Order: sequence, then C-alpha cells, then structure tokens
Amino acid sequence: MERRDFLKLAGLAGFSVVPFASADDDRRQPSRSYAGPFFVMVNAAGGWDPTLLCDPKGRLTETDPDPINEYFVDEILTAGNIRYAPVGGNQAFFDKHFQRLLVLNGVDMQTNGHDSGARNCWSGSLNEGFPSFGAFVAAHHGPTLPMSYLSFGGYDETAGIVARTRSGNVNALQRLAYPERINTNDEESTFHSPRALQLIEQTRRSREQAQLAGQRLPRLQGAMNLLFAGRTGANELKLLQEYLPDQLSNVNLERQAQLAVAAYRAGISVSANISMGGFDTHGNHDAQHIPRLQTLLEGVDFLWEEAGRQGVADRLVIAVGSDFGRTPGYNDGQGKDHWSIGSYMLMGSGVVGNRVIGATDDRQGLRTIDPGSLAVVDGGARIMPEHVHAALRQLAAIDQTELAAAWPVAPETPLPGLLG
Repeated sequence: MERRDFLKLAGLAGFSVVPFASADDDRRQPSRSYAGPFFVMVNAAGGWDPTLLCDPKGRLTETDPDPINEYFVDEILTAGNIRYAPVGGNQAFFDKHFQRLLVLNGVDMQTNGHDSGARNCWSGSLNEGFPSFGAFVAAHHGPTLPMSYLSFGGYDETAGIVARTRSGNVNALQRLAYPERINTNDEESTFHSPRALQLIEQTRRSREQAQLAGQRLPRLQGAMNLLFAGRTGANELKLLQEYLPDQLSNVNLERQAQLAVAAYRAGISVSANISMGGFDTHGNHDAQHIPRLQTLLEGVDFLWEEAGRQGVADRLVIAVGSDFGRTPGYNDGQGKDHWSIGSYMLMGSGVVGNRVIGATDDRQGLRTIDPGSLAVVDGGARIMPEHVHAALRQLAAIDQTELAAAWPVAPETPLPGLLG
C-alpha cells in the first residue's frame, strides 16, 4: 500500500495516525496492559474558592465592614491536622478522607487569567502548548494503549506526545466494541450469522496480512497495525465494557469517574482528566459556589469508592485543583472575582496524608515556606504549580526521562518531600 493511500484510509476511518520515531521505538510494539498507579486530575473549572474549602477564613464579628466570608472564625472545623470551612458537604468529606488527604495552601498560580491559570495548574508551566501532566505520564507508561490519556475536559494539551481520548459517550464506545451487534447489550443480536461473521473475519485478516506484507517501512507497519486493531472490534474496548458497572450514575462527574476507573481496570488507561465547571462566580458567590464545591467533593469521594469497588484504590492518585482562587471579600454583586492565590488537594498512592503545607494570612495573602522543613516562615519559598508537578513527575517515575528533559519543570527553589 502506498503511504498516501494509507493516510487516506486512516482519515476516512476517523483515526489520527500515531507518529513513530524509529524502527526501534517501543511505541510501535503491541499495546500492553498497564497496572501501575492510575493518575486522575479533578478540575474545578473557573477558579474555586479555597476559603470555602481547605483554606478557611471566617469573619470576626457581625459588624465586619468587609467580611472575607459569611461564616465566623470560631465556626471553622478541623479533621486531624486539616482545618476546613463549615459549609456544604465539607464535614462529611474531610472527616472521611483526612487521613489520606494532603492540602497545599497558598499556591502562587502566577496569574488570574483562566487559560493561563488552567495551563499552569495542570502542566506546571505558563508556556502555551506545554503538555499536561496526564499527557506526560500516559506518553511514558502507555503510549499505545487505546485510551491511555482519557479526558473529559480541563487543560489536556498533549503537544503530540500521546493520543488523547475525549469520548465520554459510553453508548458510542459500546458500538465501537461490538460493531457486529444490532443491540450492543445482546450477544445474540448480530447483523450476520455466525458462519458469515467467521468468513468476514477470515477475509479481513487475509487482506490485512497482504497489505502489511507489501509495506516495508517499519513505522508505517506499526501504524497500520494500530489502525487495523482499531477497525476489527477493539478487544480492549470489549474489556472496558466488562468492567463498566451495570448502572451508570446520572451525575456527570460520577459517570466520568466510572468510565475512567473501568478503563484503568481494563488495562487500557494510564491517566484521566475529570472536570466540572461553574466556579467562576462573579455574582451571588456563596449561593452558587458552595453547592458546586459539594458536588465536586461528592465526585471525588465517588471516584475513591469506585476505585475501591474495582479493587484498585491502592493504585489511585488523585489531584484536585483549579485555575486560581477567588478574591478575599465580596464585590457589589455579592460575588468574588479572580485571585492568583489558590490551593491543591491530593490523595492516594505515594501521598502522605493528614497534612497541610503552605498557608495564607487572614486576608488570603500568600505565606512562604522553608524549603527544607516545609514549615511556614517569613522570607521562604513560594509554592507554585511547578513544585507540585515536579513532585508528581517524581511520584510517577518520569522525572528523569527524555520527555521530562524536553518539557522541563525545574523550580528555582526545589521543595523535596512535598508529597511525602
């Protein structure tokens, strides 16, 4: 087959041809199941308010002329070493998860713009086009897996280092997994008889072998193998169907979690973005923001429980973050605007919990920390997203790879031991 014919065929099939670096590149080998840590980034799109969550700030009196929040300082709650705001579903979440939860407060997001904030939060860099962490870990640990990097939104730039799967439509995945079925849930419901299906499969394989035999370029042979695998029923997608629960949640964030965990359980996914919006509350802040935070926390809790149900909670790493924070106090519309100081919450395998690193002052001004002890001190280092991503790369064992060297995250002042 001529190269241009293959590219045309790939385009008609709806595939993007995977680039291959050389004949010796491991990425042209058949897909292998991935069993290492599963990294899930939970994105609160629009800029969340940490003072209503994990960096609580209360008003002192009823007559406070410029309250940072409506609740009072003496109402702030504690679970283990973690203080949290007394609103929404916070108590249920923190009481349940504080032992495994790491909170990073006073993080300098270095911007109050949505695009740059989301990019910095999930890649550790303000540079446009910089790959997200999910792309990095997927490109290293499973570049040829069918759904190596699964994304439901948020910053998911790949810079071409790995394919990204954005389909969250479970019905569409079922049709791809079982193209021979009229009703994807009924194995007896097929377009052809068993004998006809057998003949079709034999003819397809014979044609593929003839096309591969006529192609001598190893890179194109590898790409053709990927294309043929995608067209012939996708055994990996059939595995995914086996691990999906019988009943999918009606809540979008929970449904994302179910699909992500099932993809990992099937050995076809390394990382996933799950995302929800609605946090850019410039008006009527508390009434809108607090219910959104509760839905977010319920989604994170559901993700953890689903991983436990599938038997993979011990291999799950969750990072929760947002573009930036909200201003310390309300505007004329009882909203809060953009504020460049934010927070992260992390939990899971390799993350030491029941800890808070970093802080802000009473008006949510950034405090610095000692690089060695990580204690809050004056004149220390600012926590920035690049510190978080340097720690995540180390946790994922990709900090010394060629990919990491090509897209460096190198804080001027390292913070060793940030995750534990």
